[in-house]
Amino acid sequence: MNNSIFLTENLAIGYSSKKETICVAKNININLEKGKLIALIGANGIGKSTLLRTIAAIQKPLSGTIYLNDKIISAYNSQQLAQNISVVFTEKLPPSNLTVFELIALGRQPYTNWLGKLCADDLLKIDNALNVIQIEHLRNKKHYELSDGQLQQVLIARALAQDAPLIILDEPTTHLDLVNKVSLL
Repeated sequence: MNNSIFLTENLAIGYSSKKETICVAKNININLEKGKLIALIGANGIGKSTLLRTIAAIQKPLSGTIYLNDKIISAYNSQQLAQNISVVFTEKLPPSNLTVFELIALGRQPYTNWLGKLCADDLLKIDNALNVIQIEHLRNKKHYELSDGQLQQVLIARALAQDAPLIILDEPTTHLDLVNKVSLL
């Protein structure tokens, strides 16, 4: 795979229950190279989010093989997956009193000790994410005080702070104003 970070072979995605299996798409063969920005574009309801959830190992494929860094993705444990893939999906967050800083710091969880203590490197990555997304001014706000667009920026910052080699963003510009959409892309 040389420069590949991610590869699928004859992947089939969809949903399975005891009664039936619904195949959304099949024969998906993807080869993602390190350092590349890839956009997945298509009509609503054709399986883009299903594909992203499957790629992120949140949802099992119906068939086929997924490789991450030349290793079958099912061989990774949850911590290893979190160190290699960060994701932002469109789901709402559960209620909590987390500040923006604390929410972004959750992206560092795969690297902290069992107490979740942040080291200097973790703090640096969090500060960098705040700066890159230009939301330093929101650092101490509670996440429930944010607009939907600001919350989307925070979730993207959390994915950046996670510092995984593969970042998956599902509809990343949702709720963002034009200036922030352009800035993100």
